[in-house]
Amino acid sequence: MIQMYGNREWRVTTEPAIEPITVAEVKDFARIDGSYEDVLFLTFIKAVRRATENYLGRALIEQTVTMSMNDFSDHCRGDLLPLYKYIGSGDVVVELPQPRLISVTEVRTLDESGTSTIYSSDNYYIRTIAVPGQLVLKSGVSPPFNTNRYFGGYEIEFKAGYGDSADDVPEDIKLGMIMWVSNIYEDRTAFATIPEPVKMIFNTERILPI
Repeated sequence: MIQMYGNREWRVTTEPAIEPITVAEVKDFARIDGSYEDVLFLTFIKAVRRATENYLGRALIEQTVTMSMNDFSDHCRGDLLPLYKYIGSGDVVVELPQPRLISVTEVRTLDESGTSTIYSSDNYYIRTIAVPGQLVLKSGVSPPFNTNRYFGGYEIEFKAGYGDSADDVPEDIKLGMIMWVSNIYEDRTAFATIPEPVKMIFNTERILPI
C-alpha cells in the first residue's frame, strides 16, 4: 500500500520476515484446538498487522521502506509541503515515516530515464531515537539537486521497525493484535473499524502521521 503526505509517498518494499504474533498465540487466547484452519489464521494475522501499522503510524517488525519525493528543498511546488525543515542553527532535518527508524540504506536522485545517482552517506547522519526518525544533513552540506525529474526525483530507502524479532514489539501491541484476530475469526468478517478495546490498547503507542 502506498501512503502519501504532502511531498512524500512511501511504501514497504521488503516485507517483514516474520509476524509479531503467532497462530499458536491466537489459538491459545481464543481457546481453539486443531490445526485445520491455521492457514486462515496466518492470513488474518498478516492483514491485522498491516492494519495495525497503518493505524499506529509505525512499523512493527523490521522492514524496508522506500520514500519518494518530488522536491528536496526549502520551498514548495504548488501545494506540496517541503521535504525537510530547518531547526536550531539551520541544520537540515528529514523526518522519515513508519518509526522506529533502524537505518538508512540509501539516498538517491532519479532522472527522467529512471537512472539513479547515490547521494553520499558522508553528507548526513541519522537519529534513530527521534520519533519520527531523522536524517540530518551535516553542517555546510547542500541537499541533492542533481535531477531534472519533476515528479519522484528523490528517494530515501530505509529500514524501520522495533526490531527483527517478535520479542522486540511491545506486549500491548501484540495483545491488541491477538484480540483483533480472535474477533475476526469468531465473527468471520473483517471489522470496518478497530474494536474499541483494541483501539484503547493501541492508542498508547499511536503517533500521528508526519
